[in-house]
Amino acid sequence: MPSLERLIAEVEPNVITEALTRECIQIQGGEPDTAANKKRSMPFRDVECLAFSFKNLACIDNLRGLDNLTKLQLDNNQITKIENLAHLTNLTWLDLSFNKISVISGLETLTKLVDLSLFNNNISKIENLDTLVNLNVLSLGNNQLSQLDNVMYLRQFKQLRLVNLAGNPICKDHDYRSYVLSHIKDLIYLDYRRVNPTDVQAAREQHQDEMIELQEREEQQAQEEKLTAERDAHNKLMTQANLEGVETLIDDMVKEDPEWPRLVQVPNLLDPWNDIRDKFNVATDEFKASILDQHNRKKAEYEEWLNVVRGYLDEKDAEARKLIVEFEKAKKHTSRVVAENPALADNQILSLKVKLMSLKDQLMAIEMETVEILDGLVQEFDRAYSELAEINKGQYNTYFTQVRDLQNSFFNQLTSVAMTVFEKYNQENSDIESLPEDARMLLQDKDSLMNALQASHDAHMQKIDALEDRLISQELRSANDLTSSNATWATKRNRDRISEIINYVERNVLELDELAGDDDGGEP
Repeated sequence: MPSLERLIAEVEPNVITEALTRECIQIQGGEPDTAANKKRSMPFRDVECLAFSFKNLACIDNLRGLDNLTKLQLDNNQITKIENLAHLTNLTWLDLSFNKISVISGLETLTKLVDLSLFNNNISKIENLDTLVNLNVLSLGNNQLSQLDNVMYLRQFKQLRLVNLAGNPICKDHDYRSYVLSHIKDLIYLDYRRVNPTDVQAAREQHQDEMIELQEREEQQAQEEKLTAERDAHNKLMTQANLEGVETLIDDMVKEDPEWPRLVQVPNLLDPWNDIRDKFNVATDEFKASILDQHNRKKAEYEEWLNVVRGYLDEKDAEARKLIVEFEKAKKHTSRVVAENPALADNQILSLKVKLMSLKDQLMAIEMETVEILDGLVQEFDRAYSELAEINKGQYNTYFTQVRDLQNSFFNQLTSVAMTVFEKYNQENSDIESLPEDARMLLQDKDSLMNALQASHDAHMQKIDALEDRLISQELRSANDLTSSNATWATKRNRDRISEIINYVERNVLELDELAGDDDGGEP
């Protein structure tokens, strides 16, 4: 029987407002008065836990600005749809139990979720949870799940240890428990009961044939995923090293050659291609190894530069921090002296303001020195990195010259073979009529054959030239972009630091003026 609180809530649906949100902020520990003050004043970006339990909410909305929320309770409401949660990507715990939800949706971006409760809703299918790879606890009890094989959906969650499905129609199936234990790996709790390893073994034996087939599929899938991951990692490396398109160049030349489908139908015409292809692959492997080595050198050069910059900035920051700490100690001392002896306030505060101006000059001097050194480091990196880029440019030129030489060699061999084949099939009693139509048309007209060879050669050369231009442009552009971003960072860092110094000085001047003003206000 529903509680009186719930019955009243169902009469008047509520909406999430800023006031309600502040009321529902959960503060751990501390005195009640302190917690209440925090609720009223804390920025929403600092809120980590909200509990909207029994608030008669009809929908989920108005949760903007709560991006750092890790725990959200929306249980015991009238919610019918999971929505407007996509931005809460830091959630690890979500309670939507005791609502009126019929479809699992709207959770795709909540990839950090560890604990999810959808207990006591109207859900008929387990779905749309694929991205929640960190799920450890899942409660779907007291819903409308009626298809036992739908439980197989949960097998993909490698971290799942506690599952609650009690109270669903599937639980009436006499194979329910054995099916779940055999199909969901590594469960510790199922429906409030600790899983016994002997029960798991018995369940797997009961479903042995299905489990063997399932395991074979999973092993095949795992192998495919491994190969895909390796291929993706390799392609990413090729892109980062500016080698994209090099490995596929020879295949792309053929694929984009409009004459190749016709030429390949002429017997023995393309025999020289295999030899050229082998030589091309050797040249490509040597080129890739060289560029990858340069790629590692560039990464090492940048990392070394970053370490030098970080080390220098840490040194200067420590120097500035020491000066600030000394001033802060002097400020505390002055505050105590003024509090104990107000008659000394003017002299003490004036002396501290002099120290503050001196501190400002010292901090500015440190920053000016830092700017000068950083400028030199940025220029030094620019020179070193640009040299590496120029070396790479030379290697690109050398490689593509080799490729063009191979293509020219192939074209010359192809032309020679074409003449031989042409003469063979233009003799009396040749079997030219047995050839495909495209081959016959080429071999019956010498000009057509030569034009096709030239068009094929031109297409290959255009592909080679285009790739060389793209890679060299990308190499130089990447170097320029990196050095430019370094210079931009250094300039912004300087502006920010100057602003920090000015704000720090202005803030302290105001504090000292307030200290002097408080003292004046205390005079009779």
